[in-house]
Amino acid sequence: MRKKEYIVTIGSANMDVAGYSHASLNYADSNPGKIKFTPGGVGRNIAHNLALLGKDSWLLTAVGSDFYGQSLLAQTSQPGVHVDKCLIVSGENTSSYLSLLDNTGEMLVAINDMCITEYISAEFLAQHADFIRGAKVIIADCNISEAALTWVLENAGSTPVFVDPVSAWKCVKIRERLGKIHTLKPNRLEAETLSGITLSGREDVGKVAAWFHEHGLNRLVLSMGGDGVYYSDIHGEHGWSRPLKTNVINVTGAGDAMMAGLASCWVDNVPFIESVRFAQGCSSMALSSEYTNNPDLSIANVTSLVENIECLN
Repeated sequence: MRKKEYIVTIGSANMDVAGYSHASLNYADSNPGKIKFTPGGVGRNIAHNLALLGKDSWLLTAVGSDFYGQSLLAQTSQPGVHVDKCLIVSGENTSSYLSLLDNTGEMLVAINDMCITEYISAEFLAQHADFIRGAKVIIADCNISEAALTWVLENAGSTPVFVDPVSAWKCVKIRERLGKIHTLKPNRLEAETLSGITLSGREDVGKVAAWFHEHGLNRLVLSMGGDGVYYSDIHGEHGWSRPLKTNVINVTGAGDAMMAGLASCWVDNVPFIESVRFAQGCSSMALSSEYTNNPDLSIANVTSLVENIECLN
């Protein structure tokens, strides 16, 4: 890669605490299982996955000056993510995310403590304005404040901005600025929330995609669960990419891996449909791993996975 082709990810970094039940959960009771502490957060996960995919990955986030903050930065840097520009906030607790998963790997409930994310402010980002604008791609997640997201979208210059909506509750921050976004990766509920159009099934996706493009969005990558992924760009390219059959072990981080795949393919000038398929492969690898970031993630492994599944079909 040429030196200038680095990717900047702006978003949350958490210490994830996940409880896995060995059997069906009994509520209001103690359940045998295992508990794991792993680095997480949407932005951090994306940056980590990009490093695994061989990209020059930079993370801009905020952590506390506590043990978890130090551990988070150290573990994030191990796969090659640059954390030099991260903000360390003295006296604040590092963000944490507590999730409970059943014996099928499905997340049932989660609690997040992400107050420190407010320190990822427009003022902080402005200190790194030239560096951010110099990236090949900027990725932002909707965990950061609306003011910070606005700063990113208004100051990106000619650099494409990819946005992860994170949740239906948080994605409303970008509703009035879709025209500044290059690629948006919502799920069904997030797309419904932003567009105000009910997505009852495949027949509704065309209307939803048209709404996004009418509001200026360049590319839409819409995850529709068992129906697969619908992709559409403002110039008319669109279609369906069927789901990849996957043995699901852990759903946490699958969307983050998908976003990393889309950004990686953009840097490598991969055609839209092929990048969507590759991104689905990244997501599949995350789903099939007990770790939020599958350590085996690589361009070669994802490409092989997708090709093998295509051969079976």
